[in-house]
Amino acid sequence: MTDNHIPRSRKKDTLLTALSALYFFGVLLGAALYRTLDSGKLQVLDGIAGSFVAGRLYHTFWQTLVNSFSGAFLLLLVCFLLGLSAAAQPLELLVPLFRGLGAGASIAGMYSSYGLAGAGASAVLIVPNAVATAFVMIVAAREAIRFSFGLYRAAFGRNSSGEPMDIKLYFTKFVILCAILAVSSLIDSLLTFGLAGLWTSLLGI
Repeated sequence: MTDNHIPRSRKKDTLLTALSALYFFGVLLGAALYRTLDSGKLQVLDGIAGSFVAGRLYHTFWQTLVNSFSGAFLLLLVCFLLGLSAAAQPLELLVPLFRGLGAGASIAGMYSSYGLAGAGASAVLIVPNAVATAFVMIVAAREAIRFSFGLYRAAFGRNSSGEPMDIKLYFTKFVILCAILAVSSLIDSLLTFGLAGLWTSLLGI
């Protein structure tokens, strides 16, 4: 390995670490914000959380699969489109944070609504898919940021390497991330559908 490769490798690691930190900060912030709401708003959100869980447990396998995949896919699509802009880096940084906020609020809502049983249900109904989608969104944000910076350098004549932007490679990476998301949604749906009877009895819904 030459010295020229070391700074680039460290730069990639730093970006990936920063995006991961933003996601986990979002999880903590989502949980904290959920707990700071007044009792009236908490009751409303607890009801929404209960309806969400009940809906997942009583939906058909295909309904659960579509619901699990669609929300994350839309965010992945937004990240892909942002990467085609030379000035969208600030918005791309928000993608993992936004996803973390949702995960943190969902887990806090489950615990608030169902106590320890809700925490156990979260470990099966939320956490596995949340980990997989977090990986997808963090990598997607990294690729979008790198592509945006490449477009910026090309637009302002700062592309010192002289290499053209590879839109096909960028597209291929997002297709792979979409495939990972689809597999994760499939596993999530199988777990939810297969264990629905157990969780309806434990949660009393």
